[in-house]
Amino acid sequence: MTRDEALEAVAKIASLVDDDEVAHSMEDNLRGAFIEYAAELPGELGEIAKIVLSTDALNFCRWYA
Repeated sequence: MTRDEALEAVAKIASLVDDDEVAHSMEDNLRGAFIEYAAELPGELGEIAKIVLSTDALNFCRWYA
């Protein structure tokens, strides 16, 4: 993920603030994409990102109102 890609994603979310559910979903997607990017980095940051991503394997319902 580049700086420009992150800025573009934030601008897209900002353009959708009138639709809370869509903006929230896109925000979650951006954060997930960033954590996946960080998980590929060497060192402690990458290891922490992998730990955070491990919640994907937890079995519980995920939903939005």
